[in-house]
Amino acid sequence: MTKTEIGEARTNLVRTIIAIKKLKTQKTALTKALEPDFEAHEAEYRNGVKTDAGVLVRKPKWNFDAKPVVEVAG
Repeated sequence: MTKTEIGEARTNLVRTIIAIKKLKTQKTALTKALEPDFEAHEAEYRNGVKTDAGVLVRKPKWNFDAKPVVEVAG
């Protein structure tokens, strides 16, 4: 790659990173705004709510943390 191509690639990388940060911020804001609605209609959202753009489905979160078994000498 030439220095010009490397510079263009870096510029594209910066633009992409900035776009990702903006999208993450939007996602966080939407999640906070919709959380009370999800809680109020949990059963309905499990089956999916049809909208003009598609189907909105809430997926359960499984946040488990696995740790190795440690035996204590006694």
